[in-house]
Amino acid sequence: MNYAELAATLHHVGERLSKHAGKIEGESMGQSARILLTHLSKFEELLDGYIASRKSGELLLETLLRSPAAKRHLTIRLLKEGLRNLTGKRLRSTDLRAAKREFVERVHEAGRQDEASEFLQEAFAEAIHVDSGGKDKASLQREFVGLGQLAEDEFAQEIQKKSLGELRRLAETNGIRFTDKTNKQRLAALVRRYAQRAVFNISAAA
Repeated sequence: MNYAELAATLHHVGERLSKHAGKIEGESMGQSARILLTHLSKFEELLDGYIASRKSGELLLETLLRSPAAKRHLTIRLLKEGLRNLTGKRLRSTDLRAAKREFVERVHEAGRQDEASEFLQEAFAEAIHVDSGGKDKASLQREFVGLGQLAEDEFAQEIQKKSLGELRRLAETNGIRFTDKTNKQRLAALVRRYAQRAVFNISAAA
């Protein structure tokens, strides 16, 4: 549906109706006008609800981007991932402030405000969960070596328990390079390979 064309048609008809309103007569015209008015009233209610919903989504999104959680956990990498997942487009800004503006604009263009808010809420919740685990660098390094000592099925069970955010933190702490496109399965394979290598190096040095 081309709503711009609909708006233009309604505007054109409205102008003509206003110009000739005092001269229009006839039962058929009156009946058609009553039917049209009923449908227009229903359409206006739906339009009001839609606009309110969009504004609500935009407000929540902007509130999230200014929240304390965003100050701690929002990164350009996260915005890139979100924009790609939600709209299939690339984030071009390299400055965080500009990236936030671009993210909001692109999401608005695609009408994905609600989904963007949900994405950020989940990402912040995951980051807070990881932080609350209280794992420092040393404990993450010990965990990494421990994973390298597990049998394949045991390793798979341990990885299944971890969120993507936890796995990323484990990988980052132990020097594993990956991108924002690296999914959990690929990251798990990288962790498996380098953890086993770490165990081998420790054994060789002993």
